[in-house]
Amino acid sequence: MLSKDDILKKLSLENYFIDIKSLEIFISDWKIDPVYEDENGIEYYDDLSVKKIRRGISLKAQGYPDTQIAEKLEDKQPAEEAAASQSLIVAGDEKTNIEITEKQPQKLRNLTLDISSQTLQMLAEAVAKKISDDIKESDFAKSLIEAGGYKKDNEILSKQIAELLEENKKLAAKINALEEKKGFWARLFG
Repeated sequence: MLSKDDILKKLSLENYFIDIKSLEIFISDWKIDPVYEDENGIEYYDDLSVKKIRRGISLKAQGYPDTQIAEKLEDKQPAEEAAASQSLIVAGDEKTNIEITEKQPQKLRNLTLDISSQTLQMLAEAVAKKISDDIKESDFAKSLIEAGGYKKDNEILSKQIAELLEENKKLAAKINALEEKKGFWARLFG
């Protein structure tokens, strides 16, 4: 029987590097029950539990969600297939055993690729949503929105100034025309 610390040591020897919190989350999410609990509250697990944890970590690495991992770990079909492949080894039929082990991973690979592409797409959408939310809430975005409003106001003011300049030119031309007429009348009567 193994405690959680013993399981971590055993997994680290097999190149599964996880911490105690991850192990506790996996045990909880994947519904792996302890075999024994002592009076101090320390839970102990058997080798079958460790195999389930290893298999769960492998499935997690392939992108399976925790609910599917829990279902697969409760499923007794892999144990039956393992027993069938062991009986073939005992019978000495190595070709049949190789065919079984080669066919099984191919099915898993196809399923894994489908799930991985869906998982990647969901991750990409989640990251894009997070980035767009962060941009919307950032000071930079607010300053851009304000700058856009100022730009629009500036365009309106620019048009109004251009119109006033045109009116001023017309008024200046009228004033010049009136002064010429005034000069003409002053010379005539003056």
